[in-house]
Amino acid sequence: MNIDKRQKQRNTYLQNEIKSISNILIEEFKKSYNVVEEIKRKIFCYIRISTDKQDYIRQKNILEERGYFNGKNCTYLCETYTGKTNNRPIFDDLLKNKINEGDTIVVESLTRLSRGGIAKTLDLISDLILKKKVNVYIIKEGFNLKAGEELDASTSFILGIFALIAKFERDIISERTKDSLRAKKVHGTKTGNAIGHPRTNKANQLNFIKTLEMIINNNVGQTKASIKTGFPKYTFNRDIKKCYEKYDTKNYEEILRLVRCETVWPLS
Repeated sequence: MNIDKRQKQRNTYLQNEIKSISNILIEEFKKSYNVVEEIKRKIFCYIRISTDKQDYIRQKNILEERGYFNGKNCTYLCETYTGKTNNRPIFDDLLKNKINEGDTIVVESLTRLSRGGIAKTLDLISDLILKKKVNVYIIKEGFNLKAGEELDASTSFILGIFALIAKFERDIISERTKDSLRAKKVHGTKTGNAIGHPRTNKANQLNFIKTLEMIINNNVGQTKASIKTGFPKYTFNRDIKKCYEKYDTKNYEEILRLVRCETVWPLS
């Protein structure tokens, strides 16, 4: 009788140990699975500037201060377009072809996402977190919006206020610029570059980008693209060869993406 009791106790003990070990293994598997899933998820840092005269460097510095380094733990996507237009091919391509559920979009400020008014801004953000189920991190305003979580009334209100302030600031800057130009004309001051003024390095970079875009989007050769953009073919050939060496690729689309993020031009 005592032998049966001891045997039952042993069996119970072994069963409990097996359950305990099984639970530990299951938990470890879940952790490993979550780590793998986390690695699969991507971070896209979207940089948009409103005019050709502005520089990417300010936004890049802010992103790097927060630990986002292009090519290491995230991908930078750079674009030059005004906020008033809805034609943003790089951002549209991100949403259609690159972003997946669980990924994250990081921007320097709310204005980088949209400037088409409060309603459009809120619709875009809602679409990102609810339909596409991606995380949205807006650094300046401090919004860390999680995928799948609906915007509550207070968050929507604050986002709307920030969007309204951004539009107001943009309109004020535009008015001041126009007033300044009008004042210069009244006093006889000439505006714009003087005739024969040499192009700046930044201008050469932008012309290189336009020529490369022409080649990619219209499927034309370097000669035809250079004629259409007015950018010398010799200069384009020189710059594209430097890109081949620096980026170790001859893929035009990849070169275009990297060149947009360059703050020093021409390449050494």
